Amino acid sequence: MSQEPQKLERVHRGRVPLPEVSGLSTSYEGDSARLVAVGDDRVSLAVTTVTTGGVVGEWTVITASDVNAVNVGGAFRQLEAAELDGAGRVWVLTEENSRLAGVDIEARQVIGAARLDTSTIPELHASWSRDDASRGEGLLLLRRGHVLVAKEKDPAGLVEFGPAGQGAQGVSIDTVLGSGEAFSLTGDGVLVALAWWQLAGRTAQEMHDLSDIAPDHVGGVWLLSDQSRCAAQLTLPLSAGSAVRTTGLIHLPHKIDKPEGLAFLPGGLIAVSDDRHDDADNFWVFRLSAESGRG
Repeated sequence: MSQEPQKLERVHRGRVPLPEVSGLSTSYEGDSARLVAVGDDRVSLAVTTVTTGGVVGEWTVITASDVNAVNVGGAFRQLEAAELDGAGRVWVLTEENSRLAGVDIEARQVIGAARLDTSTIPELHASWSRDDASRGEGLLLLRRGHVLVAKEKDPAGLVEFGPAGQGAQGVSIDTVLGSGEAFSLTGDGVLVALAWWQLAGRTAQEMHDLSDIAPDHVGGVWLLSDQSRCAAQLTLPLSAGSAVRTTGLIHLPHKIDKPEGLAFLPGGLIAVSDDRHDDADNFWVFRLSAESGRG
């Protein structure tokens, strides 16, 4: 049985000064939030603040050259996702060469990088390793140096990566990195696939691909779909071997052509970025309509 989609009301519409915005992330700072957007085309980050009422500040753009990251192990190519930790660092994910890298925003310094290795799960590796593969599009930081990555399509699903020799810990309120916690890489600069959840059933019917993962800062984790123009909350806990299930389906307006970034702001607001090649608006802030849940 399909879900009754929740409705949205627009609070703000504007532009992130980056082409092809491919990811969003927030960290809370009192009554406001730091918001980071990542740009695919020119390998850049944009940083701003957003108030509880949805007022968006001026954007500051940071390029790979600003943090001396142009040649850091090939890490900064085709950025597809970003996730802030509680220590003011933003962790970025690349799709083409499957790298995770961290940047200290204030110090403008790279603080770590790791390669993602899927060979530990042959079923996943078969699709991930193809030359034309759709790989990581969304990122969620977990405790113990683990991460959850959204594989875009063919097939779409979720992958938990962590240091070799460790077991999968899954996704729950106990394993998602807390808002005030720092994330750090451990081991030898390689994170291996520990668990793989392919979308199936109703979730696959409603979400034809995955383009981002976002914590809502109240214990929930949300998935975003570009092709289906929707977001939905991941049912937790998600353990190795269990099925991916979602609830709280939200359909996005058709004016958002290619939603690739999702973030939750103070005051129950929801930010969505549109991966555009032109100079049109590519950033939207919504709140759930008072009509949601009625009927």
